[in-house]
Parts: sequence; C-alpha cells; structure tokens
Amino acid sequence: MFKHIPTILLIAIIGATPLLAAAEPAEDGRYAAIFPPGWQARDVVLAAAEAGQSTLNIGRAANIGVFHLPGPDERQALRDAGAWLVLPASAFRGCLIDQNPTAPARRFATESPST
Repeated sequence: MFKHIPTILLIAIIGATPLLAAAEPAEDGRYAAIFPPGWQARDVVLAAAEAGQSTLNIGRAANIGVFHLPGPDERQALRDAGAWLVLPASAFRGCLIDQNPTAPARRFATESPST
C-alpha cells in the first residue's frame, strides 16, 4: 500500500500543474471558456451572446470559446450561460486553443457596392 504513495503523489502534482496557471488572472484579459462536450461552435456563440459577450475565437474543439473578459462579472456570466470552466487562455497555449484571435474581415472595407 505505502509503496504506491510516491507514484500517486507524482500523478497528482502533474495533474494539478495546469490548474496553477489557471489560478492567476490573465494578463491580456483573454479567457477560454469550456462548454459541455457535444456543444458546437454555434452553441458557444449563442451562450456568449446570452452572457453579453462576443467570441474572439473558437478552440480546437468546437465546445471551447476564447473571449476578452476584463472582470469577474463577465466570467461569471459565461458560467451562468453554461460554461463549465473559464480559465486564462494562456493556460491552454498550443493545447486546446489557437493563440491568434480572429480579426474582422477586411473585404467589407475594400468592396464597393455594385450599382
């Protein structure tokens, strides 16, 4: 029984490491919200709209959205809208999200209306 304690402790420490990064607030205000499995990007965007937020990006899985959330009230609003976890986006760098936010399309600024 006691010979397995170091292994169990090592697994617990490795599992808790991402949570340490999540304990600190995001420096740039970008947070990843993880919604229930099975949610599609449309569901994430609708839940964000219900919380009064606009989505910066969708993660590598369709149930993850990246948002600019400057205060704790905005994070709580996303939880109330269905997010399971709201963590700093930097905690998932390269794992579940792309760190480059989407930019508005420039084509609308350069196109002229057809007459």
